[in-house]
Amino acid sequence: MYSIGKLAKLSHSTIRTLRYYDEIGLLKPSQLSDGGHRYYEENDITKLHYIKVLKDIGFDLTTIQQMIENQHLSHKEALVMQLKVLEIEKVRIEERTRAIRYLLQVSELEEITNWKDVFDEITMHSASTPNEVFEELWKSHFSSEEVEHLKQLPKVGDDDEMMQSYITLINDVRQKLDFDSKSPEVQELARRWIALLDQMYKGNFQLAQKVLNKHRETKGNIGLYQVDPTIMTFIEQAIAHYMKVNYEGESYEI
Repeated sequence: MYSIGKLAKLSHSTIRTLRYYDEIGLLKPSQLSDGGHRYYEENDITKLHYIKVLKDIGFDLTTIQQMIENQHLSHKEALVMQLKVLEIEKVRIEERTRAIRYLLQVSELEEITNWKDVFDEITMHSASTPNEVFEELWKSHFSSEEVEHLKQLPKVGDDDEMMQSYITLINDVRQKLDFDSKSPEVQELARRWIALLDQMYKGNFQLAQKVLNKHRETKGNIGLYQVDPTIMTFIEQAIAHYMKVNYEGESYEI
């Protein structure tokens, strides 16, 4: 027989927890002494460990008690049920994580003046991925091959190194808006912009320009981050000069 103190020590529980389990009928002692002291047997230790395992994987005490008393689910069925619960919760956590990351990245890209619009967009993204939301819209503007490419592009909210590089570059350009677009500092930004677009669009600069044009035509959200027009105009001027100097006047947009 084990006293409540010894059982608590053996099971890494607390006396308070064991008393509570007794009160709710989840784990009652096998014997009570005349003085009201609780004593437990080996089968009580086994039962307590079973309770702890079920609790650790997410079952609440009411469900655990029902499982023990009624045995309406086999242990395997109970585990399968809890696995499904955890998988659903995992999806919810991923959705919340993406929504928070989206908000943080947007705040890095621009000063947020209309939080309602941002939260509305987060709500929209929380139910679906950007690809699911915007794929039909893309199909009306781009070829099927181009749509497949757009699906692969990093989006705001992604935990993606390329997206972070994009955010950093936009902020670096913003800090140089009062510089001459032909200055060495801005020309270095132009080089970085071209290199990043080359990486993002895999050398398909025509598609990159087409995306920019669609942003300008629709003046709305097409599922890809729309750079501030002031920044975009500035970097286009810088790129035009960069191409003229380095590629003997080859035409280049973006």
